[in-house]
Amino acid sequence: MIPRPHSYEALIDRWHLLAARLKWEVVELETSDDHPVLALENSTSRRENAGGLYLSAGVHGDECAAAWGLLQWAESLSETDPLLSELPILILPCLNPHGFVENTRLDSDGNDLNRNFQNADLALVQSWQTLLANRKFAAAANLHEDYDSSGIYLYELSRKESIGHALLDACESLIPRESSSEIDGAAMTRGLLNRSEKVEEIVEEELGGWPEAIYLFLKHETDSFTFETPSELDLELRISTHRRFVETLVDSIRR
Repeated sequence: MIPRPHSYEALIDRWHLLAARLKWEVVELETSDDHPVLALENSTSRRENAGGLYLSAGVHGDECAAAWGLLQWAESLSETDPLLSELPILILPCLNPHGFVENTRLDSDGNDLNRNFQNADLALVQSWQTLLANRKFAAAANLHEDYDSSGIYLYELSRKESIGHALLDACESLIPRESSSEIDGAAMTRGLLNRSEKVEEIVEEELGGWPEAIYLFLKHETDSFTFETPSELDLELRISTHRRFVETLVDSIRR
């Protein structure tokens, strides 16, 4: 049970303990309302052309299950897990501390960060872009929640054969797939929305800014997966579902 779902201090204290146990490096990107925005990486994450894994949560602060699910997945790793030496991993535990604490989508300046990852005028985004410079990833997971949905769904941006339905298959025993045939006006098939074509046009004509997943797909040559749970369901169930999603994606990359 998470006693204080929107306690950033509790969340980050556990990440610091985990980093110490696994001997991961902790990088401070920026400070938001006196809360440090952290990145964690394992010892292999800075290999040239490493092709590792990028994991993030908390871009929207009112989607707290994503951040706790990512933490629970990481806490399940043991110091001897070969994953830690085989696969470069970069983790952004919570990119919007202000939003997390205040239970709001926006940052302290009223920005939706997930429409601003191209905007280096924002100090956090500039630090984030610098951290990611010259890196390539095999896959990126961006964990989110949706107030309006009744089931799980997935945005997939991929240059390879789709694995979206396999990822959803692994999670739907916990929360069923979203039954709607569209999200935000775009067609969706059994909870999967794949819009890997004409991505620049989607940004310009529909979004008005660059989401994290799109920036990673276009600038860091990675397949991007934005996973959504319905935020009105039980918190522990949503946390478990995010953990399951990350576990399944990691297993698919390792294979």
